[in-house]
Amino acid sequence: MSIRTLAGALILALLLFTAKSSFAQTSIPSHNKLFSPGDSNWVGDYTNKLTARFFLLFQNASLIINAENIGTIIYRPNVNVRVGIAGFWKWFGLGLSIDNPFYKMDKDKYGKTSVIDLRVNAFGRKTAAELFLQSYKGFYISSTKNSNNEFYTIPDMVTFSMGAAGYWIYNSNRFSIRAAFIQNERQKKSAGSFVIRPSFTYYNISSDAGIIPDEIINEYNIPSANHINRGDFYSIGLSPGYAYTFVFLKNLYITAAIFPGVAVQFFSYTTEQNRYSNYEFSFQLDGRFALGYNSDKWFLGGSVQTGFNEVPDKLSNSMFDYDVSQFRVWGGTRFDIFRKKKK
Repeated sequence: MSIRTLAGALILALLLFTAKSSFAQTSIPSHNKLFSPGDSNWVGDYTNKLTARFFLLFQNASLIINAENIGTIIYRPNVNVRVGIAGFWKWFGLGLSIDNPFYKMDKDKYGKTSVIDLRVNAFGRKTAAELFLQSYKGFYISSTKNSNNEFYTIPDMVTFSMGAAGYWIYNSNRFSIRAAFIQNERQKKSAGSFVIRPSFTYYNISSDAGIIPDEIINEYNIPSANHINRGDFYSIGLSPGYAYTFVFLKNLYITAAIFPGVAVQFFSYTTEQNRYSNYEFSFQLDGRFALGYNSDKWFLGGSVQTGFNEVPDKLSNSMFDYDVSQFRVWGGTRFDIFRKKKK
């Protein structure tokens, strides 16, 4: 079984598990304490309404290689702020985003990047899951310029990543992760919870011409062991963490979630001469932060998510690090379109 097939199977299994758990939590009668809705004194529930929002999304993707004789080389795709809409009902959410039509990055200066970015969220009360599939083609090097004072561009450089993260919320009766990030609930009082976060990530990078341009290799006399043209990485991690929402002035809130943990990471990479593979255990630190206004009808806010796609590994004598930090701003309202008509 290939790595991508295994990754797809794990993502599907996690989504089905979360969907089944979330459906049970919204369907079992409230007198069952194990699956009862949150304490209404602490959490306002709007999952029976359609929660719709407009959002702006920016993903700061970066690839960093610390190669001998040059130090840090930073790669970035030529991406723009995206605009989109999203809707949530019960545990299920669906969104669509497009490139910002009002402003475009200079393709002559930074090169052209094509992007595939798919994300699915399934937020139950006690369990939640986030799944992603992402691909970039076309990068530029932002840390150094060529002899003409221009950025190096690598149009055939491709990255592909996919993965999933699950969340188990211990204090789900009084703390709502949905209130902070998808707004189909509202946190009425300040509260926090211990959270368990398992995760799986697969990442691939390739460039037929090599990841480091020949001009940089020749100028800095970079050893052949650093001439990487392909790498595969996948990791399985477990992170116990804590999330807390501070509510003030009734409808304003700040949420912070920190997930320190450990992961086992497997990697293989190919240079011009050889192929290497190994594994290692590493420390991970992921975080999510949000702030905003959330009332019975209207809501607006923003969030930052970092470390979710992070894959730090050691390639020969180089340190390789890939990370996507996500910044999102939104505003929206709720519609009671699923309410049954009274007889």
